[in-house]
Amino acid sequence: MHADAVSAFGSRYCATPAIDRLVADGVSFRRAYAAQPVCCPARASWFTGRTPLEHGVLTNAVPINPELPDLGQWLREHGDYETAYAGKWHIPGRDVADSFDYLHPGTGMGEIGDGDVGRAGAAFLRNRTSERPFFLSIGFLNPHDCCYTCGAGGGVGKFSYASSIEGELPPLPENFDPDLPWLSDEQRGRVGHWSELDWRYYIYSCYRQTEMADAHVGLVYDALRRSRFAENTLVLFAADHGEGMGHHGRILKNFLEEESWRVPTIMVPPGPVRERSEEDRLVSSLDIPATICDYAGVPPLPDADVGRSLRSLAGGDPSGWRTYVFGETEHSAAVQDGRWKAIFYPRSPTRMFDLADDPLETRNLAASPAHKAELGRLAETLRGYVRGRAVYSRLGEDAPGVDRSGQTRRERLRKARIWYESIAAGSGLTV
Repeated sequence: MHADAVSAFGSRYCATPAIDRLVADGVSFRRAYAAQPVCCPARASWFTGRTPLEHGVLTNAVPINPELPDLGQWLREHGDYETAYAGKWHIPGRDVADSFDYLHPGTGMGEIGDGDVGRAGAAFLRNRTSERPFFLSIGFLNPHDCCYTCGAGGGVGKFSYASSIEGELPPLPENFDPDLPWLSDEQRGRVGHWSELDWRYYIYSCYRQTEMADAHVGLVYDALRRSRFAENTLVLFAADHGEGMGHHGRILKNFLEEESWRVPTIMVPPGPVRERSEEDRLVSSLDIPATICDYAGVPPLPDADVGRSLRSLAGGDPSGWRTYVFGETEHSAAVQDGRWKAIFYPRSPTRMFDLADDPLETRNLAASPAHKAELGRLAETLRGYVRGRAVYSRLGEDAPGVDRSGQTRRERLRKARIWYESIAAGSGLTV
C-alpha cells in the first residue's frame, strides 16, 4: 500500500474513512520504512523483530531461520497471551498454526477473501468472553490485487474498461519515466507495452483496492470500539511494503525508492481516544514488534536490536531516537537520515538524493563532487549497520526453485550474501 494513499493524508483519489478514523484517534508515523519492501521478508521482520539478513528471508519464497521465535510464540510463552491470526501470513517455513489460533486463511485474492478475514477478526472481538490478554493479528491482502492489474494473471486490468472511465483516472505521477529504465525484463514483458491510459488505470485500481481493504479495517475497528476492550487495547496499522504506482515508471515493490520503501504506519494507544497527531521522525517496521512487546509487558524478542518501542514517540518524547533508517534487499541497500538518502547496488551505480529538496527522487547526486562527503558518511553508516547484523548462517541455502528471471533463488542469494559480506569487510559500496 502506498504510504500516501489515505484521504486523511491528503489523497485526492482514494477515500479511506476507516483508516482516517485511525489517523484521527492516534499517531501517524509519516516517515516509516519497511525492513525490506516485499511481502515475505517484511512479514518475517514484523514477527521476529529481526532484519532480513538475520531471519534469512531476504526475498520471497525463502524459508525463515527456524530457530527464531515469532511474536505468537513469544507472547504465549512470556505473557500467557491468547494469540489469534486471520488472513495473509506469508512467512515461508513457519506454520502459522504453530504460533496462533488460525481464524481464517483468506485467499490469494483480496477482493475475494478479505471480507471473510475481516468478519473473522470482528467476530473474535464480539464473541470473546475470556479474561486472558490477547494478541489478534489480521493480514488483509489488498491492495495486493494490483499484481493482477499489472498482468500477473493475464492482460491489462480486471475488465480492461479504462477507456470508459477515463475522466475518473488519476494522472501519472510527476516523476513518471516513460523510458521505464528500472523495470526488470520480466516486468517489462508485462507492462512495457502499456499506454498512458493503461498506466493510469493501474494507479486507479491500486486506489480502489486500497478502499476495499479500508472497508474491512473499518469492520474490525468498529467491533473493537464497541467492545469491552476498547480502552485497554493497542492498535497498530501498517503495510508490509509500498507500491510503485507509476513513480519512476515502476510497478509493485522490492526496491528502495520512497514509493516502495515507505509504508503507512499508525498507532492508536490504549486509553481514551486522543487527538490526532503526526510524527516525522524515522521509524522502521522493526519498531512494530518492539512496541508490541513493550505494551504487552514481555521481554524484547531475542537479539532484536534495531527496533525500538514507539511508545516514547507517541508520548511526545523523541529523546535518543534514531537518526538513520536502513533497508536491505537481495539486490540493493539503502540508508537515509531524514534528508540525505543513498541507495547502493552490487553492480549498478549508486543513487543519492536530497529528500528535502527533491522528495520525488529525480536528481541523482551520487556523482556530484559537492556531495561526496555526505555520500561517504552515508556509506560508512550503512557499513556499520551491516557489520552489526548476525547474518543467518544458512542464508539462501534452503531457497527453492527459480525466480521470474530464471535464476535459482539459491544462487541469487549466494551473490547477495557475498555482496553484504564485502560491505562489512570494507568494500562493496561505490562512493
